[in-house]
Order: sequence, then structure tokens, then C-alpha cells
Amino acid sequence: MLFRSFCLAAILYSGAIQAQSEPELEPAVRVVRFQVTYPEARVSELSGVRKFSSLLRNSVLASLRFINKHWLICGGSELDKKSTDCGKAQVTGESFGASGYKINATFIAERDPIRNAKVEATSTVLAVVQIGLKGGIFQYTNALKILGKPSQELPFEEAFFCNRGSVLVNGDRCRKLLSKRLRDSPLPLHPQTPQHSASSDDALTVEEPAIDLRGLAKF
Repeated sequence: MLFRSFCLAAILYSGAIQAQSEPELEPAVRVVRFQVTYPEARVSELSGVRKFSSLLRNSVLASLRFINKHWLICGGSELDKKSTDCGKAQVTGESFGASGYKINATFIAERDPIRNAKVEATSTVLAVVQIGLKGGIFQYTNALKILGKPSQELPFEEAFFCNRGSVLVNGDRCRKLLSKRLRDSPLPLHPQTPQHSASSDDALTVEEPAIDLRGLAKF
């Protein structure tokens, strides 16, 4: 009986020591990407639009900010949320075929369920962007009107990323790596790339640091 009590105490003690030594899990950074397609764009006129790339990004950002005024979709740090950007959003566009054009938007997003900015209600990022698409929020009346009316289809995907020094666990959590290095030992020449998990085989790719979205804007 005494031996069994001792073993139980030893197991509990070792479990407590292990819990103390293992770093706590932190939420990973959620990055989402969606695509808006314009099947009847006047592609031949795109080159005539002054500063087209800037206009495209600013217009899509305005659409995202409008959604964010009602549904809190834009993620990132508190400083990011106070800026006019939406989760370090990256926007690109490309033509296809004789009259097709598609916009790719990538940004750091809040986790589902997202909250309504004014009332007690919840939804998902995909759902509110779809509502905005159906409501015409991506059909522009400025110089981008040459894109025409967008398709109601909305390809959407997400991935989770950890900053350097952390590893992705359970799909959407990060655990800091515990490492000890002697003072005189050399630093590694090739640091590991950020851990990430994507929701499809066509996975998002990222350059260090993990929240740099420059490599995420295209499908």
C-alpha cells in the first residue's frame, strides 16, 4: 500500500514537472485568402487606367474596411487593427482568357466566430465576405468599373502560421521551441522556415517572418 502511494505521488510529481517545463500553447496567426472573378472585364482597357495597381489595392482595401466596420474580420496586432490597413492586406490581380480578370486578396484575419461590431452576433469571415460580394461591394464605380460585375463564386482558403522560434501544433496553435546554446557555439547558418498549416493541397507559402504576406497574394 505504501509502495503504491509512493508510485502515485511520483507520477503526479513528474507530471507537474513536465507541465512546468513545457511552454504554453499560443494561438497561431490566421491568414485567409479569397478570389473575386470578373468574367466580362474590358481587359484591353486596363493598361489605360492610371496607377492601376494602387487603385486596385486601395479599392479592395476600402471594401474590406467597410466589411470590418460591421463585422470584425481584420486581424493582427492591436496596432494593425488601429491602422487603415486590414491585417496587412496584399492585393494582386491578373487577367485570363479574352475577357477575364481575377483579384486575389490575402490578409491576417480574426478567428471564427467573428463578432459583429455593433450588436451581439457572430458569423464567419467567409460568410460576411460572401454577403458583401452578393451586395455588390466588389463591383466598383470608379475607374475599376471596366472590370464589370463579379461572379458570385468565392474561392476561399485559410492557413495558420507561427513566428520564428515556434512550431505549429494541433493545426492552429504555436509552441515556443526550448533550445539552449553554449555561448561560444556557432549560430545555425540556415534557420528553419516558419511552421504553417494550410487547408488545401495548394498551400499558402510564406517568407520569413511568418506575418509577411508578400508571398501569399496569388493562388
